[in-house]
Amino acid sequence: MKLLIKHHLLVILLFLGVINLTFAQAVNNTPRIDSLTLEYQKNLNSNPQVAKKAATEWLKESRKLKIDIQEVSALYALGNLSNITGDYKNTIKYTNEAISLLHKLNIEKGLAACYNIMASAYKNLGEYPKAIDNFMQCLSYSEKTNNKAQEANAYQNIATLYLLQKEYKKSAENLDRAANIYRELGDDDGVLTTLFNFANILKEEGKFDQARKHYKTILDYREREGNKAVIAYVNINLSQMLVEEERCEAAVIALKKTLRLLKELKFHSDIAIVLNDLGLCEAKLGHKKEAINYFKEALAIGDVQSLSVYKSDIYKNLAQLYEEEKNFEKALEFYQKGVATVADQNTLDKEKYVAKIQEGYETQLKEARIQLLEKEQKISEVELQKVELTVKRQRIVRNAFIAGFVLVVIILIILRLSYVKRLRIQKELNLQQEENAKQKITDMMKDHKLSVIERYQEGQDEERSRLAREIHDGIGSDLAGIKIAFEHFTENSKEELQSKRIANAINNACVDVRSLSHQLHPLSFSKIGFTSFLTDFIDQITKKSKLDIQTYFFPEEDIDKLPAALLADAYRIVQELLNNILKHAEATSADVQLTKHEDHLNIVITDNGKGFVKNKKQGIGLRNIKERLQKINGSLDIDSSSNHGTSITIDIPTT
Repeated sequence: MKLLIKHHLLVILLFLGVINLTFAQAVNNTPRIDSLTLEYQKNLNSNPQVAKKAATEWLKESRKLKIDIQEVSALYALGNLSNITGDYKNTIKYTNEAISLLHKLNIEKGLAACYNIMASAYKNLGEYPKAIDNFMQCLSYSEKTNNKAQEANAYQNIATLYLLQKEYKKSAENLDRAANIYRELGDDDGVLTTLFNFANILKEEGKFDQARKHYKTILDYREREGNKAVIAYVNINLSQMLVEEERCEAAVIALKKTLRLLKELKFHSDIAIVLNDLGLCEAKLGHKKEAINYFKEALAIGDVQSLSVYKSDIYKNLAQLYEEEKNFEKALEFYQKGVATVADQNTLDKEKYVAKIQEGYETQLKEARIQLLEKEQKISEVELQKVELTVKRQRIVRNAFIAGFVLVVIILIILRLSYVKRLRIQKELNLQQEENAKQKITDMMKDHKLSVIERYQEGQDEERSRLAREIHDGIGSDLAGIKIAFEHFTENSKEELQSKRIANAINNACVDVRSLSHQLHPLSFSKIGFTSFLTDFIDQITKKSKLDIQTYFFPEEDIDKLPAALLADAYRIVQELLNNILKHAEATSADVQLTKHEDHLNIVITDNGKGFVKNKKQGIGLRNIKERLQKINGSLDIDSSSNHGTSITIDIPTT
């Protein structure tokens, strides 16, 4: 099966303020325009549809009031939004209008930003020559207007073009240029974006573990920020690494989760990429019908969005799938379409053109550096001549008094600098001591909290054990005695229906007491096998309720070999979650999946119940689970909404 479509995503740093701030002194905005601008910026990365509505109204209001600069800003905003959501044709349309209006107004500031998103759109459409031309225009106007931010953005995008050609070293060099400018500007968001692109390079080089660490850093930051667009981009790349590692089952789960977020954001081109990857995974899992449906859905989006750069791969994936099903007519049809699409792109000519332009770009950088050095050398020579002339004049009027005065001033300056330096060092020392004290207090509080949780859970386990012994040795023994006595009583009498019922009731009570005892304090898993014990527990729940529970343990042997303490925690967690489903979810079916990975045990429990609202106050059961996971450094993720079921994912470290 053909490899997945590579997703070289760049979160472009397109600052709407670049244009607005440039002309802030020249335009008196209306309150209506100000409110629409704020609404656009607020919803850009979290609710694109609301942002688009605000930008459209912004454009209408600007044209109505004939405020040209605000019209440019609104066109730029719509182009930016279209680029983020994958509507690249509209990106080019709106940005071209903004560029034309800026040229008409004889304004150069803002052109760099416009050419940058124009180039990005052409790049995503696979039109690399046009992309390079526009990036060069962006760099040119960035230099003319001293727009360092857009210069850095252009370097970032050029890096992605090198990445497409597997020129990893040149890609990293351009990212370094961008990162240095962002640090100079104090732009932490820009530096974070370069980290994302460095992760993409690591991913393309097959260094998945290093790439995951970078993606995790970005994901944690963007989740706190609430930037859904970047969260979706990161999850696409994480999912694709699972596909390349042929961890198809885990990849399908991750891709479906990402697909829901992309559909919420209506990022059509990214939806097409994820659908293709889902098709590949389903094909490898043997679900060919589902795979074909995913591929066809991806093609439909590609036709609407003009994503010819993706369509060729999807056509060939479909052709190979139909060939495996012996449907050679369909296979030939889609293969011919794939070949035709590649031919339409004139790939070879484009790559030659891109290589030529990139060579010119590198040469231009070198020439610019040489010119800068020559210019600095000439300035230094002029400065040197001025200094020499000044020295000659000073020698005429210099005398001992001036020399003495200068000496006194120098001594005072040295003393002053020494005093200031000593104060600064003392201040830094005080701050460091204060920080160390705060850290020590934080560590003590954390250790105390973990100790309290551990003692509480140990007390719980001891109490469960005590109750289990009381039930087993007390009630269990009494019921066993009653059973023996009753059997002795009825062995000489005729069998009666009522006697059988009583005997069955006593026997069922014995089984229930024994089961309850084992649930409160299970036997050592090494004796009976953890997966077998858990399966028996779930079978008992299924028999006593209307809930249909499916179990998946992989690999069972490796799970059974895990430490007993870890398995006991896992058992308590699964037990608590299933009890919650029975009590509150009103579900008819549920899945329990345990997967042993290299360094952690993954638990996924889903149901088709009524779900719940996350920000609602959580019950004792979930709090107990969180405290238990905190003690063993585990993690918990809940995906639930009203009337859409619940999916809970738990990771427990095994090392």
